[in-house]
Amino acid sequence: MQNKEKNLFLNLCSFKHNNQHELELLLQQGAATPCVLGYIFSNRMPAVAYGVLKNHHLLTYLDREFKNSLKNAYLQNIQKNESFFKSLYWLSDLLQTHKGKYAFLKGAWLCQWYPKGYRTSNDVDILVAANDVTDIGITLSKAGFKQGYLKNENFVPATRAEIIASKMLRGETVPYIKQVDLPFMKYFEVDINFSLDYKTSDPNTVSELLYRAVEVQNAKAPIVTLDRYDFLIHLCSHLYKEATTYPWVEMHRDMTLYKFCDLYALLSEFEEQDYFSLFKRAEEMDMQNICYFALYMTKELFDIHSEPLARCLKYMCTDPKILDLVINPSEKKRYSYQEKNIKNRFFSEDRKSLLKEV
Repeated sequence: MQNKEKNLFLNLCSFKHNNQHELELLLQQGAATPCVLGYIFSNRMPAVAYGVLKNHHLLTYLDREFKNSLKNAYLQNIQKNESFFKSLYWLSDLLQTHKGKYAFLKGAWLCQWYPKGYRTSNDVDILVAANDVTDIGITLSKAGFKQGYLKNENFVPATRAEIIASKMLRGETVPYIKQVDLPFMKYFEVDINFSLDYKTSDPNTVSELLYRAVEVQNAKAPIVTLDRYDFLIHLCSHLYKEATTYPWVEMHRDMTLYKFCDLYALLSEFEEQDYFSLFKRAEEMDMQNICYFALYMTKELFDIHSEPLARCLKYMCTDPKILDLVINPSEKKRYSYQEKNIKNRFFSEDRKSLLKEV
């Protein structure tokens, strides 16, 4: 991938700050190649790219296939989100009897917070205290959900062994899935999380997060989600888990850009006091290094020039080596990235080859 292609891709994803003149120059240089289009789609960013180009009146520089691919993805996202929100509000009503014992995570709130159609979600994640997982699972089962997986767009029931293993090893349940047959959403999937990573978290940490949860207006109806800083810290934790776990590197899903874009977009609304509050909250949760990892990576990928963020990162970091560490929990092995440049690492076609066992 040429530098002009990389620059165009990252500029099209940086919807909160980008240079129209630079974008126009890159398009004039022929940077809008099939490779760039592939990166946009594989990182779940077509609607964002379409919005940036449309807002800057630059769509005329694209060939028909490139432009229509982005436009159709954007329109599909809007329809998909209508189905998603309909299912989400129904689920929120279903869980009213468990109020105070759960909070919606990630896409449940982000899909409506982003500009229309920019963000979609394939499922709903819920944070639940470990001792409430069974009761909420019963409520979902009575409503027609079944535990299992989607394979080749078909539902496959989970075995008892899979259900037990997921709880013991992954800090989450096997997904609860219900066939809803809505536009762009044949199945509605709910993931119950009772841990912040692939291990079982301290139950007091999850309970505190739920105690601090807030009710926010979500498009048409209120939903319960995490406090502003807890929400961002959870995103950092989720990103860190996937970016530093070997199987995710093998699947090429460790650095999908939309996850970094979530942080980039939220940080764009932060003021200096917010960074101080975020640092203090991360310190209380003993998650400074995890937040440092996620925020530093985001800063590098999106070229965020913010002195408050730089100071926050300086105080958060107690172990700079965390940026390079990858672990394989099942084999109890540790690896270190030999490529230290974050953008070079992101654009590598085989990040696994950049790892060395330590």
